Amino acid sequence: MRPGLPLLLGIALLAGCAGTMSGTGGGTSSAPSIASFTATPASLPAGGGSVTLSWQVSGADSVSIDRGIGSVTGQSVGVSVTATTIFTLTATSAGGTATSSTAVVVGQNPSRSGGRFVAMVAPVDGETFTAPTTLRLVAAGRDPNVDTNHPAAGRGGNAARVQFFVDDAVVLDVDGSQAEYWVFKGFAGNVGRGPRRVWARAIYTSPDLVLDSLPVLVQVNDPPAYAQVVSLDADLVVTGASYALAGTPTARIRVDGNGHRIVSGSGSSTAITFRNVDFFDLGSRTSTDAPGIDLATSAGLVVEGCVFDGSNPVQLTVEGLAPASIRGNTFRSNMRQPLGQYPGASANGSYPALVLRGGSTGSKVFQGNTGAAGWVQLDSTRQWLVGGDGDDGNVLVGPRVGIYADRSQDIQIRGNYTHHIYFGGWSQGSNYELGGIATLTAEHNVIAGSSWPVRGVAGEFRYNLVLDAGHQWLWADHAGANVHHNVFVGGDADIGGLVVLYGPQDVRVQNNTFDGLNGGDVATAVLLSAGGVSLTSNLFLNVPRTPVRIDGGSLSADHNLFWNCGVPPYSDGRAPAHDVARDPLLASPASVTYDFDETAVWTRALGVRQILAHYRAKYAPGPGSPAIDAGDPAGGSGNDIGAVGGGTPNPADQFGR
Repeated sequence: MRPGLPLLLGIALLAGCAGTMSGTGGGTSSAPSIASFTATPASLPAGGGSVTLSWQVSGADSVSIDRGIGSVTGQSVGVSVTATTIFTLTATSAGGTATSSTAVVVGQNPSRSGGRFVAMVAPVDGETFTAPTTLRLVAAGRDPNVDTNHPAAGRGGNAARVQFFVDDAVVLDVDGSQAEYWVFKGFAGNVGRGPRRVWARAIYTSPDLVLDSLPVLVQVNDPPAYAQVVSLDADLVVTGASYALAGTPTARIRVDGNGHRIVSGSGSSTAITFRNVDFFDLGSRTSTDAPGIDLATSAGLVVEGCVFDGSNPVQLTVEGLAPASIRGNTFRSNMRQPLGQYPGASANGSYPALVLRGGSTGSKVFQGNTGAAGWVQLDSTRQWLVGGDGDDGNVLVGPRVGIYADRSQDIQIRGNYTHHIYFGGWSQGSNYELGGIATLTAEHNVIAGSSWPVRGVAGEFRYNLVLDAGHQWLWADHAGANVHHNVFVGGDADIGGLVVLYGPQDVRVQNNTFDGLNGGDVATAVLLSAGGVSLTSNLFLNVPRTPVRIDGGSLSADHNLFWNCGVPPYSDGRAPAHDVARDPLLASPASVTYDFDETAVWTRALGVRQILAHYRAKYAPGPGSPAIDAGDPAGGSGNDIGAVGGGTPNPADQFGR
């Protein structure tokens, strides 16, 4: 879930609603068409006022509007509105009918009512663009009154329609029949310069209701005075010993792809440098899953300070001994790789923003980058450092963002912030996919949102903050997984919190803090489905049901602390000798999942280390805490229960430090 609250795209640049049609006559007559139906203004202060309803209709014999207005002629009519109202226009001809709806909101309109809600997913609050820009628009418009597979198989649970606004103008209208369950999406172009307020309005029927999302604020800037502009009229093929486009922060280079690509020539011996380059419209405009940049090198790669806007995914392959530096780049939310119902390449599937490949053993870093749609994928790579210390971490916020690693070796993921903004609807929302890589270490990261924030743990997962479990916080599903000194907070966890499945042996879960925040859907904090697990020195609090559930496999457990949790602590009724059931006297445990300003994270005014330190202070055991120095003695002198220590120093007590 989002702080404070998730090409077959429905592209529309109309000012109003697209009509839905039903045939009523025979012959060759055509049903009428409604190009737009809008209300101006769309919002009124409390008490109401005057509104002009406007429409553009073709092929109709008659036009009428409900709410007592009746038959109308011309292209507009004035009405008086005293309460939030949905108006429906019906156009009729011998060939059929078309209908379209618009809404007027009176007074402040909520974003949720009961189980219904609407929320923006993209763009990201605080994001910047270059004028004139195209925006990728994604919103969740949930309606639990609509059956899961109605109005069509594979859809459902959605509002009747969602309108997207830039400031107070409708720029995109998506009918509920085009929703992917309750996710509505599309693109809107020609958005001009200035600060822009982007928000979504969900229109519901049976019963009628209008809800408005909280807005996101973006900035659309005039383009800089570029030092050089490269306009492609064919694919740019990179050849020779070296190739460079190198601007400076104050003298940038612009590449207009015009639907063409940047690709490597035969072989991969070219040293490639892109520095301070803004890339626009790279890649096929119809096959937007195909890379706009597809480069391979065994001689070195530098991509630094670049912006990727309105372009297809980027694919970079590094072989041999070549080093690589991917630093300080921005992958905007309006990159046009498909994002949809399913997580992988398929009809209505999703694609990464960036793919890193190749077996280079040289020094390779992916640091200080910002991304707002689609994940970063490491595929058959080795020895990448993703993130780092200080300001070197990457910030990824938006739909389908995350870090995926597959068939790779010796990967370090450190100091990153990722938030997959996810309200359900789309299937299988992931954040970290760690691929069962035994030589992968993930540490000092903030991992927020999605149905599965972390999956595929086989190596070491330590000192991380995991927020907002959808179905689970983490899957430990490979032998030898070592999950220690992490803080897990909030979310639904309606299947389980930390889940051990697929039968892995020698899984260690130690010195973690699990805070369920008394969520009504939390099923359990640790679920052992199969395998062999050691569960020691963990702190469980605010888990309303039995915190440790054993459905299969073998569990050894001791030195754990339970407070304000369901009973019994273990589903099999065991009572380990050194377990504790007392108030841990923590400093100030979180009362909400997100206790910080994410917009400040996006603009890098707030760093990952600061967030981790903030949560360390919250979960620190106070004087007299039964957690202090009470962990498993095998953890060394001063081993505490939970992720945050006190009392005698312990070298493994590194969360938030």
